[in-house]
Amino acid sequence: MFLALAGLVLAAAFVGLTVQGNAIGREIAGYQSDLASDQAQHEALAAQIAKQNTADYVKQKARDYGYIAPNESILAVQRDGQASDALARTVSQGPSRIARWFAFFFGSR
Repeated sequence: MFLALAGLVLAAAFVGLTVQGNAIGREIAGYQSDLASDQAQHEALAAQIAKQNTADYVKQKARDYGYIAPNESILAVQRDGQASDALARTVSQGPSRIARWFAFFFGSR
């Protein structure tokens, strides 16, 4: 009887140690997967930083914020027809170019 009781106690202790070992194994696996995902995120951020440290990236970001390099100018293109209509009205409102030249050279003095 004593031997059976001792066997049961040892079996219970063995089961407890096995359950605890399995729980620790699951924690280790969880930590390893967290470490792998953090390393992947670190590599992605390092690649992004390396890309952002290039001169082309800095120039493009400066242009996005409205800065221009020396010897450059900003051009704006208006895509609708309003600008050409306004220009046509301005030209047609005054006297013709020939009339202005004639008035300039031969006008009354």
